[in-house]
Amino acid sequence: MFRLTQWRLTTLYSGMLMIFLTFFIIIVYSLFYVIITNDQERRIMSLAEQETKAIKDILLQQTVPGFIENQNVVFLSEDQFFFYVTNSRGELIMGDEVNKKLRPFLLETLNDWTPEENELKYVEVHIPRHMHEFSRFRSVDLKLLTVARPIIIENHFVGVLYIGMDITFFSKISKWLLILLIGLTVLFIGFAVFLSHLMSKRALVPIQEAYNRQREFVANASHELRTPLSVIFSSVEALEMEEDIITNDFSKKILHRLRDEVKRMKKLINDLLTLARADSEHASLELMKETFDFRPHAEKTLQSLEELALKKEILLHFDSPESVIVSGDADKLTQLLYILLDNAIKYTPNGGEVSVKLHIESYKQRRLLIISVKDTGIGIPPEDVGRIFERFYRADKARTRQHGGHGLGLSIAKWIVDAHKGQIDVYSEVGKGTEFIVKIPFSLS
Repeated sequence: MFRLTQWRLTTLYSGMLMIFLTFFIIIVYSLFYVIITNDQERRIMSLAEQETKAIKDILLQQTVPGFIENQNVVFLSEDQFFFYVTNSRGELIMGDEVNKKLRPFLLETLNDWTPEENELKYVEVHIPRHMHEFSRFRSVDLKLLTVARPIIIENHFVGVLYIGMDITFFSKISKWLLILLIGLTVLFIGFAVFLSHLMSKRALVPIQEAYNRQREFVANASHELRTPLSVIFSSVEALEMEEDIITNDFSKKILHRLRDEVKRMKKLINDLLTLARADSEHASLELMKETFDFRPHAEKTLQSLEELALKKEILLHFDSPESVIVSGDADKLTQLLYILLDNAIKYTPNGGEVSVKLHIESYKQRRLLIISVKDTGIGIPPEDVGRIFERFYRADKARTRQHGGHGLGLSIAKWIVDAHKGQIDVYSEVGKGTEFIVKIPFSLS
């Protein structure tokens, strides 16, 4: 129980830290990306403004229109990769780039672009690997931020100015930064899980110590109470045999009530002792592994509860093979069946039915003991099905007080099933009844 609670706390604390780190990474990376991107876009827009004005002045002064090969009319800025001016027919008028041999690849990329006014575009330029002239580029794919500006002189469209800025390095830095942040996140998450596990373990130490003291007290007190209760019960049974008591209806009634209450108290103490053993570190070692026929034990259990069923006019049905040879703890499995059958009878209205079925199935080279206890009782609400195995939990406290019980029986049943490495399933519908199906794996030696 404490181990499960510790892992739940670890998961909770770690989950909160993971969410915080995830949001932190998203915010930091987004801020970095947005700030750098905005700065690049601002710079290229400023370059476009300057160069558009410069090219207009050059074209106004030029007497013979056309591209002049050796005329270096516009100088590339430090972070500018290229500029081109094309006419209305898409022909190159003038331009320059970092490397002349890149021009065909750049123009080919721009030919697929039909720009709108002042449009920004991120493009990739693929450079052949075999061209040694471009070996200085660290990547065969260049990432460029480009902008297109129309050139209009005296209300006549002359052409389009294209400007490109190399952002390959920024693209790489962005990717490596993201990888670095993710790596740091994984590292911090690992540290957070370790720290959360350590903190939750320390936080549970005083609670576990208090729980152990309480458990020892309950076990010791329950053990000490068993002897006097047994003496009281024996004394009540002896008094019921007295002739004066038999003839006195009032005394007889009082003794019957006293006997019932002592039996109820004795059952509660036995349940508490069982749970105290279940909580011990060596609980699994307390199980007796033996091969036996479970059918006779089941028949005795039905016989012991037959009187209770007759009082409520409940029909008991028993379906089982002639022999049910299993391996496990006979006493615990019998107690398991008793708890389920007792519950079924208690919560089934007068005139109802309770069925018990036993059979053996083969499963993955092992065998399964299948125990089914089905009733036509009040049923369990869907919201309570997941909690009925909790200690002292009672779905309907008013009905529980009416029928008796302390909310411990199903907790003990669950422990017995878990100790045998089995499983217990519940199928219930309010007003129609409940079915408990237990599957206990075993192998015959």
